[in-house]
Amino acid sequence: MKTFRLIKRLATGMPQPARAFSWLFPSLFLLVPLIYTLTGQRWLGLAELGMAGVFLTLFGFYVFRDLKGTASSWSRMYKESRGLSPEQFTFADVPSIKAMGFVYMLMGLLWLGAAVFFAL
Repeated sequence: MKTFRLIKRLATGMPQPARAFSWLFPSLFLLVPLIYTLTGQRWLGLAELGMAGVFLTLFGFYVFRDLKGTASSWSRMYKESRGLSPEQFTFADVPSIKAMGFVYMLMGLLWLGAAVFFAL
C-alpha cells in the first residue's frame, strides 16, 4: 500500500516539467507496438521509440541535476510514504536518486540510439 501511495505522490507532486517527462516516456513507449500493429508503418513506431528515448533522457537529466528540486522532492516523498523522518538514512536519499537519474539518461540514449540504428 505504501508503494501505491508513493507512486501516486510521484505522479502528482513532482515539479514540472519533470512530471510531464515522466508521463510521456512510458506512454510513448507503450504506444509503439499498438501504432505499429495498427498502421504497419515501421518508421512511425521507431519515431515514437526515439521520442520516448528523448523524454526519458530529459527526465533523467532533471533528476540527475536536481533541477527544480526533482530528486529532493522524490526523496522527501519516499520518506514521507514510508513514515520515516527526513534525517533518517535510506537508499532513496538524494545521491542515490541522482544516480538513478543518470541511469535514466543512459537508458533514454539507448532507446534513441536503437531507434536511429533500426531506422537506417
